[in-house]
Amino acid sequence: MIEVLGRRMLDDRIARLSDMQKRCLRLAAEGRSSKEIAPLVGLTHQTVDQYLYRARIILSAENRREAARIFAEIDSAVPFKQFELKPNDVEIPQVDGTPEEPVEQRQAQPKPLGLPPIGGPPNDLTHAQRLIAIGKIALFLTIIVLSVIILFAAALDALSR
Repeated sequence: MIEVLGRRMLDDRIARLSDMQKRCLRLAAEGRSSKEIAPLVGLTHQTVDQYLYRARIILSAENRREAARIFAEIDSAVPFKQFELKPNDVEIPQVDGTPEEPVEQRQAQPKPLGLPPIGGPPNDLTHAQRLIAIGKIALFLTIIVLSVIILFAAALDALSR
């Protein structure tokens, strides 16, 4: 009778979990970290941490692993994966299939026409350096537009004769 009452209370707690909390708990039960869960559910890892924290409170668990274990046992969707130690130097393979160049090689490549790189991590340029980079881009685009105008005018002139 006591076990049935405890089970009913736990089922009530599970019912209070949101769908996103359940999804995060299922993935945590597989042994995934917040950073691994985040792209799978379309959230930031901090938001995943918040979902797991609130789920832990609802389930009255001491930590997120216990919350994931409790949920996995009740949900029976994913068997709980026991904790395993992984070395810190585990390399995460790339998904796109292109080999990653070492940082030294990427930085050693010359920039075409002296223009700044497109995309990538935030830069540490000063305001003056940013203005110079913007000026270079503006000058480059002006030269291209003028070249196209001159070529177009020459083509029209040649066709009109």
